[in-house]
Amino acid sequence: MGRSKIEIKEIQNKGAMYCTFTKRRNGLCSKARELHTLCGAQVAAIVFSPKNKMYTFGEPSVDSVVNRFLHEQQQQQQRQRQPKKKKKTIPFLSDECIEGFELHELKYCTALMEKFVKKLEERLADVVYRRVQVKDLISLIK
Repeated sequence: MGRSKIEIKEIQNKGAMYCTFTKRRNGLCSKARELHTLCGAQVAAIVFSPKNKMYTFGEPSVDSVVNRFLHEQQQQQQRQRQPKKKKKTIPFLSDECIEGFELHELKYCTALMEKFVKKLEERLADVVYRRVQVKDLISLIK
């Protein structure tokens, strides 16, 4: 015979509520410990009792998990504050893709492609220049 389900609602009897709180708090800590042991997760639980007493549990420690959480939150806020660079991208162009383009759209794409080709040429020249420098350096060493 299995356990019977209980209705989840606030317990009115103070003694029963404190007893349930203690058992469930211990169960929560047990589950957190198992999660840490089985999966290597960093876990922290902070619980305030009905009498406003604070209980904490943490693996490896509450302080380390809370500090990591706060650090992650701070980094996320900084990333959100930084202006996002909007890059204009060229979709893959094919005959079907540009068939419906108007004259101003075709001119815009042409300008973007010209900029792209210029950057490719500069990058290629830079790579070739670096390879020549490396070859010269190697020849000096020999």
